Amino acid sequence: MNGLNLEQEAALVYAWMNQNADVKNFTELGTSEAFIALKTQGMIQMQTDWGHSLVMFQSMLPAGVEHYSKARKARRWFKTLSDEADCLMLRLAAQDAAKRKSEDEPIFVATDFDKNTYYAELSRCGLLDVKWSDNSPYLVAVTDMGRTYANGWFQEEIEKSNQNINFAPVINNNVSATANAEAEIKDVTIGATVEAILDLDIEQNLKDDAQDAVRQLEKVAKEKNKTKFAEKLEKVASIAKSSTELATVMFPFVQTAIKMLMG
Repeated sequence: MNGLNLEQEAALVYAWMNQNADVKNFTELGTSEAFIALKTQGMIQMQTDWGHSLVMFQSMLPAGVEHYSKARKARRWFKTLSDEADCLMLRLAAQDAAKRKSEDEPIFVATDFDKNTYYAELSRCGLLDVKWSDNSPYLVAVTDMGRTYANGWFQEEIEKSNQNINFAPVINNNVSATANAEAEIKDVTIGATVEAILDLDIEQNLKDDAQDAVRQLEKVAKEKNKTKFAEKLEKVASIAKSSTELATVMFPFVQTAIKMLMG
């Protein structure tokens, strides 16, 4: 994902999650090559031996922090998970990928990498297929969705969605509002939308206009004012049409606002 293979991505996430742990000897994980690759790319600081089997993690480096933050944000867009479940998912997916090189289906992965709570979380999200016995996992398999999540394959769909979005609000005779797009839309909050707008690489005045527009849209949606909502929606549409990046960020909130208005 973003230049790292799956095993390296899993190693980076594990390093991030355990950077403040008392014990930072990661040798027993059996993924020394991945950690050494991260060191070579300037993402982590660590020590090893002549045989490159020892992994004594020391700290995250700025490049590693930046990569983790971007990759985590992308995965969170696809599925909202706790950081612990995210780390577990990548480790299990890496193990699954390694086994697929030498084993036939069905492929089962470890049941004891972390707490049962996180296995349950991944199961609920459809990323793992878990068979339970006495409230503990005894058979665990990575699903197709789990592999998509861990490998970042969904990023291709994001790019396609960005190209295919058709932001077109329609105002009918009853002054209700709808919006259409060819991309899959998920409910988002105003806070997440504003944060995403601020992260865009566009002119500041356009960011300011976009923030103001979505905030006004939320306000009239909460007031259940359909007439003003139609007006504010037109403004959002006008701003969003000026930038594909803005349309991608603003459109999901429009869907949320419509539900808020009609709810």
